[in-house]
Amino acid sequence: MTTDAHDIERFVKAAELIPLLCAVAELTGDRSLISEDLRPSLDAEMIAIPVAGGLSEEAADRAIQRATDALARHWSDEPSPRGAVTPAEIVEFMTDGDSDYADLMQHELGLVEPVGWTKQDIDDRRDFMVGIVGAGQAGLAMARDLRRRGIDFVMFEKADKVGGTWRWNAYPGCRLDTSTLAYSYSFFQKNDWRHHFAVRESLEDYFRDFAEQEDLLKAIRFGSDVVRASWDENDSQWELLVKDGRTGAESTERVDALISAVGILNQPNVPQFAGLDSYRGEIVHSAEWTPDVDHRGKRVNIIGTGASAYQIAPAIVDEVESLTIFQRSAPWMLPAPLYQAEVGVERQWLMDNIPGYHRWLRLWEFWHSTIGKYALTRADPDWSSIESVSEPNQRFRDALVASVREQYVGHEELLDAVIPRYPVGVKRMLRDNGVWARTLQQPQTTLVTTAIDHFDADGITTVDGQHHSADLTIFATGFHGTNYLGTIDVRGRDGISLREFWGDESRAYRGVQVPHFPNLFCLGGPNTALVAIGSQTFMSESAIHYVGECMRHLLETGASSIEPTEDAYDQYVEWVDRGNRGMAWAAAAEMSWYRNASGTNTVVWPYPLLTYYEITRSVDLTDMIVHSDAGREVTA
Repeated sequence: MTTDAHDIERFVKAAELIPLLCAVAELTGDRSLISEDLRPSLDAEMIAIPVAGGLSEEAADRAIQRATDALARHWSDEPSPRGAVTPAEIVEFMTDGDSDYADLMQHELGLVEPVGWTKQDIDDRRDFMVGIVGAGQAGLAMARDLRRRGIDFVMFEKADKVGGTWRWNAYPGCRLDTSTLAYSYSFFQKNDWRHHFAVRESLEDYFRDFAEQEDLLKAIRFGSDVVRASWDENDSQWELLVKDGRTGAESTERVDALISAVGILNQPNVPQFAGLDSYRGEIVHSAEWTPDVDHRGKRVNIIGTGASAYQIAPAIVDEVESLTIFQRSAPWMLPAPLYQAEVGVERQWLMDNIPGYHRWLRLWEFWHSTIGKYALTRADPDWSSIESVSEPNQRFRDALVASVREQYVGHEELLDAVIPRYPVGVKRMLRDNGVWARTLQQPQTTLVTTAIDHFDADGITTVDGQHHSADLTIFATGFHGTNYLGTIDVRGRDGISLREFWGDESRAYRGVQVPHFPNLFCLGGPNTALVAIGSQTFMSESAIHYVGECMRHLLETGASSIEPTEDAYDQYVEWVDRGNRGMAWAAAAEMSWYRNASGTNTVVWPYPLLTYYEITRSVDLTDMIVHSDAGREVTA
């Protein structure tokens, strides 16, 4: 490791300044690094993280010099003694004294937390088995929490390995569209990620390593598809019908609590176009890509311009004879120059040599995403434009349009097709480093904005009569996101069907519980997805804490089941709907996969992340129905 002052300064200048100051202050105890004159300045309506945390050029230079000097002293033969700087002090500096977020931010920092309680502490004699469906991001984190608390569990995973979404989606170019650090667990952080936005293979490795470290693999039944779950009132248990994916054999399992960690990206949406059965070419949905799919040298049609299409098209455009992309509406793209970039030498040096830099960098990215674009996507009821929902939203739109125009100089004929007509925030924004514009500008690429009329043996005909031949058609058409738990026949009290109870509106109290379905808990449940703020990992971790609190109550009271009342459920749904009506994704007329057939948003969380964190810290027992083993209600 170099300790030369000039080398240190070079690495320091390459760092993200605010998290560097935090990490070096923690390492050296130098409080001058988190002094008032270096406080970051973040605007609630910021579009991107400001350079140097919003510091003036003079303040940034001062910060760089202080960090360089502090590190040089620390690595010298006689470092100057200083007192410890606590994480709480540093968080206060990073958040500019926002005490409301103090607890949340310290949790996200990822320091080792005590378990708090275990089953052995409460009721070691009680048999209590939990079933988890899905061994992806949320399911594995839930399993870790149960293992730490000494609660028995079994996991059912349809695939042959862990990873969830990252196991199934194996198409070319598949990677994160959120920062790698922010996506990772708060309690399992790494400092050696290869990319700023991790590729699928790295994420598979991450979840496998996590499962191995936490000793979870022995509890996972791979190749097991839960097809039915029925509540047994007499035994207060869930009876599961499990199908073996290899042999087709069916078996039954019983669990005291059932946790769904299947998420909302597990049911591919393949529109049933007229004539589809007559098409002689190859068809594949992006979520069902296998190594056998070969696009090279072929005429390829891609239907859709969402997240998967945005990744697939640039990955294959240089290897195909022709590429025709069918677009219903253009996506908004958020500039991300490092989207496909590998982590550079300087950043990796900082990760390797400054303990905690990766944690503070993750927290800084999380903090920005937490307060980031929420204000930019809130709807002003007095705003009248169809292209935006407020004055800040219009400014956001103007900035993104300017970025798009810069990428299409010399190809202005494409601008009308690539600039969305709906407000920013109606749909999830994609990360853009220019590869989409490059793809559309290739001579072998055609962007079609006319609606598809039908398929025939050779390809697709649009409503204007134009025919587009293809050897391979890729459906990048997303998922049935509003059909939560649609692959499992779930039956609650008195045999009530979850699908019939929900109808076309999948909902859950606090995104987790449903009345009449005792001891059923959802992770990544209805109205917990995010559009403009935060990390889905955060939402999962918050829900997991809430599930743990429910189980603690069952163990402490000896109760057999817990579920929300219908009144509490209805009031919660109304509160969520009221919040969503005030956001771009519900206020604008443009439809998206967040809405069901009647236009109701059953997918997205509408409030700040802090609100979800707070409502999942504990169980409001006045909203619950709790039953004893004898089936009678007990005092909550």
